[in-house]
Amino acid sequence: MRRRDRGMALIQALLIVAALAAVATALLLRAERARERLEWRFTADQAGLYLDSGAELLRTSLPRGAVYLAQDWNRPREGLEIDRGRLGWSVTDLRGRFNVNLLLADETGLYRDVFEGLAREVGVPRAEVAATLRGLEERTAPLGNAEILALGFDDGERDEAWTEMLDLVWAWPAEEGMNLNTLPEDTLALLLPGIGRSGLDALRRELEGDPEQSYETLLDWVEDRLGEETRTLLEAMPFSTESSLFMARLTLQLDTLVLRRSVVLDTGGPEGVSAIVMSIPGP
Repeated sequence: MRRRDRGMALIQALLIVAALAAVATALLLRAERARERLEWRFTADQAGLYLDSGAELLRTSLPRGAVYLAQDWNRPREGLEIDRGRLGWSVTDLRGRFNVNLLLADETGLYRDVFEGLAREVGVPRAEVAATLRGLEERTAPLGNAEILALGFDDGERDEAWTEMLDLVWAWPAEEGMNLNTLPEDTLALLLPGIGRSGLDALRRELEGDPEQSYETLLDWVEDRLGEETRTLLEAMPFSTESSLFMARLTLQLDTLVLRRSVVLDTGGPEGVSAIVMSIPGP
């Protein structure tokens, strides 16, 4: 074989080796990406299981009966160490918010005033409040958990004021009372305009210093300290000292993955996964 032919053969062999090396490299890269995707999916699935377990752990630790802010559920956790990560959470008593379903049978207009007052407090524009109230008052069926989250959406977005508003309101059957032990002072003042500032201050001091175990006990205290007329006023209101509806905001960090989820828990219903009324992925 002439020298020129041997050179061409060598070049062709080198080209073939280079092509094979390129194919092998591509296959290795594809395999590595597939492995990374599989590992990421496994980590995400494991994180989801941890979040489910965290929600169940919270559900079993939440109080039954009287619910007040000095209890352990109201203490946020920064991070419980688990396996390769950390789990943190905070809990809110949803019955410590204004129940918008009261607007569906608002004979005196008091609950409309409360809703408007809360919206004014966080800066929701009046026109938006009026439109929302018209929609609520035209309803014939109570709002559910998912529908309350739709309040304030406009073209798929919600401004900051409505986001703050949703920290003050929720929806559940109107016959189940709002929890006096966890209602914010501003909300309570709007709900009880006839009690007077001194009466409201005395009631708040009692609730904060000695949270009531039963509503009847609180009414007896009100009659003794604030008079029979104030007791009658409170008896007419949809109040309670108990709750079975909570929202837990969970954050899980597993390796480099961070997942957030909000879950609405019903401690008065079924147990396990069925106790989760709603699960909302976080940002």
